[in-house]
Amino acid sequence: MRRGFAVVGLVLCLQACAITPPTGTVTPRAPATTAASPTSTATPTRSAEDGFTASGDVPAVLDPELLDGIVTTVDSRSEFARRIFANWPQFGLPLVDEAVSTHYSDTIRDFERDYPVGTQPTAAPELNLGWHVLAGSPSVVGFASDGYEFGGASGARSWRSFWFDPRSGALYSAADLLDRNAARTALATAALTRSGVDLAQAGADPLGAAPLLAFSPSGDLLVGFDQCQVAACAEGRVSLTIPRGQADTLLTATGRAARDASIHPSAPPAVAPTASPTPTGPTTSATPDPSATTPKPPAKVNCRKATCIALTFDDGPGPHTQKLLGHLRRAGVHATFFMLGSQVEAYPKVASAVAAAGNEIGVHTWDHRDLTRLTPSQIDREIGSTVRIIRKDAGVSPRLLRPPYGAMNAHVHAAARRAGLALALWDVDTLDWKTRSTKKTVAAAVRGARRGSIILVHDIHPTTVAAVPAIIRKLRAKGYTFVTVSQLLGRTKPGQKYFHG
Repeated sequence: MRRGFAVVGLVLCLQACAITPPTGTVTPRAPATTAASPTSTATPTRSAEDGFTASGDVPAVLDPELLDGIVTTVDSRSEFARRIFANWPQFGLPLVDEAVSTHYSDTIRDFERDYPVGTQPTAAPELNLGWHVLAGSPSVVGFASDGYEFGGASGARSWRSFWFDPRSGALYSAADLLDRNAARTALATAALTRSGVDLAQAGADPLGAAPLLAFSPSGDLLVGFDQCQVAACAEGRVSLTIPRGQADTLLTATGRAARDASIHPSAPPAVAPTASPTPTGPTTSATPDPSATTPKPPAKVNCRKATCIALTFDDGPGPHTQKLLGHLRRAGVHATFFMLGSQVEAYPKVASAVAAAGNEIGVHTWDHRDLTRLTPSQIDREIGSTVRIIRKDAGVSPRLLRPPYGAMNAHVHAAARRAGLALALWDVDTLDWKTRSTKKTVAAAVRGARRGSIILVHDIHPTTVAAVPAIIRKLRAKGYTFVTVSQLLGRTKPGQKYFHG
């Protein structure tokens, strides 16, 4: 896996139990079959939005493959109406998993409380939560959440770092990494050199209130604050740098190990394979069936004569995608998968298996941001980085773009034209992301289908994957022929939007 969270603030706040949204989806990750090499290193990723932005220095983002052997599950949450998309890792380490789940779940819960359904401002709110790897070694792992929240007027960015021992599962607080008294003094001195930064806004203990503790590529100590926390909101997130020479005097032995794991990363030992909590069925292993590695182009279908329909899957690939491929293979159906670049990076073998089975792959951007809130150059990076990683890992060149939430404006159309991609939307929304019900997903797909329909579902939800055999069976009984979106639409024009065939 190649995919990319918070010392839980520098104030380690653990609640008695993790709060998991009742509609969240825990997606099991296939354990590594062999331990990662202890000498392997990771380099900063070069993906579109796969890095931090801040006023000040930022930590390097490492290749998520570094943690391939220790991430055991990925929890995800999505919602269309309020533009929520979040995913975060789990490691099979109770204290770490509790802290991570609590942070993400609390952030989502607070956002939902602030923006109840039906009371949104004129512009729909948006919450996007991702994650990036900061450090790795057999003794220390560091990663950080990367959050963006839009409330109707302007957006705000947040971050939060987590440091832990991958062997024992112990979480490291600021006190474990630093001499807190000396670090407070050094932080106050660093703030004096930054115009517009007022640590008093963070409270009596700014170090304790700082959500990010990390290191620069050269080993400087970085203390990060959320947008609006210690400076004007226009400054964005703020980081203060304590030079390595001075930082070395502040770090404990564990802190020095964290620094070294940041600038000279190596893979932690892989966790032992565990039984998957996925319901019984075809394997969900990320390794494709060797017999399915030769591309199988879909059969030619004349949709002027046949009653064609297209089944499309968003937000993957993920651990449930291999099971879905088994359903499609047994039914003799090809579908279209609109993939996130970050997920292709996480599950390259699954992406390859999707293409090898003859399915179509389209672009769903890198990290599921609402493109209408990005600049033209940001949109280009979101699209371009995803196209590149699909070509690299799946071996195919996409022809279609599905913008997250279906959100489009003139800039999105122009970016699609530049990338040579048609905009493929949908006319049947099963609301599977909302109901998380196999029965309701089947009913919505069958009820809404018409000749030329493009059906929207998501392969990140196990309830949706379970619905696919019944959807295919019932629609075939009505005389429908399943094709890919490109087969359904035929010749398309880059930048043009299509809702159905």
